[in-house]
Amino acid sequence: MTTWNIVSRNWRGVFSPAVIGATMALAACGGGGVTNPAPDDGGGGPSVDATPYALFASNYVAYATQTNGAFLHSVQGGDVYANFGGNINYGCFSFNQAQMDGTQFYAIQAQANSNGGPPDGSNCQPTSNIPPTTAADFASVSIKAPGTNSPNAASVAPLDISQSTTMLVQMGNIYTQGDVPGTVGGNATTYTVILNNDTSFNQDGSGQTALCSADQELAVIGRNADAPLGVLNYVIPFDSFTCSVGSMDTMKSTGVTSVTVGFSGDKNPDLQVNELDVIAVGYVGFTK
Repeated sequence: MTTWNIVSRNWRGVFSPAVIGATMALAACGGGGVTNPAPDDGGGGPSVDATPYALFASNYVAYATQTNGAFLHSVQGGDVYANFGGNINYGCFSFNQAQMDGTQFYAIQAQANSNGGPPDGSNCQPTSNIPPTTAADFASVSIKAPGTNSPNAASVAPLDISQSTTMLVQMGNIYTQGDVPGTVGGNATTYTVILNNDTSFNQDGSGQTALCSADQELAVIGRNADAPLGVLNYVIPFDSFTCSVGSMDTMKSTGVTSVTVGFSGDKNPDLQVNELDVIAVGYVGFTK
């Protein structure tokens, strides 16, 4: 694999772990609210109704320089962050712009027991032999809502999903052993998808009304005949989500400020010491 660092260990300080662990409960705070069309004042123009069909993110673009703590964003204008914790860290590989353009998704490698590479070491060397099998061991990719990546932004406006009943997401663990002979990996077979409503810029819970998650078993691991690029399209009904803050009814009424896709050790007990897993995320949307 070609290494190109669209990632930083510092991302963990920019995007709060509150939206990462599906089991983490945060105190519900006031805030939220969905950006809606201006009311019809009877001026004769057509009225605008909310739609169940909403594209949250697709196609990813690297910033020329780090912006808002992020190194890339969706073409819809939502910043993208990588998150690591516990005995899982950055694995010294992420997609460059050509790879994102060619596949239309973003991918980043997580490595168990890694030092995370420079500046804390070279080439992501292992630092322990502790199996990454707890809830504190995690890796994920978080995407903010469309149109929220202004350098002057102080908050995150939610995307309206009030008419939707289902989430659509293209994702996968594209670790393929032939790419990195002699390694072990691909044991992250259950991904957790997290929906957040938190209007705070750092998604730190201070403007949160709802935090809901769903576990999704991946149908394939790596590239194969069923998934030539290693990703598949998943349909997740809203009633599959459970909420540690608020409810899905609250989420629907207040909207989504960020979507997180990732895995944790407690949901993936077969994770091995020093193993590699590559999180890939393509389009994210909502429908009825």
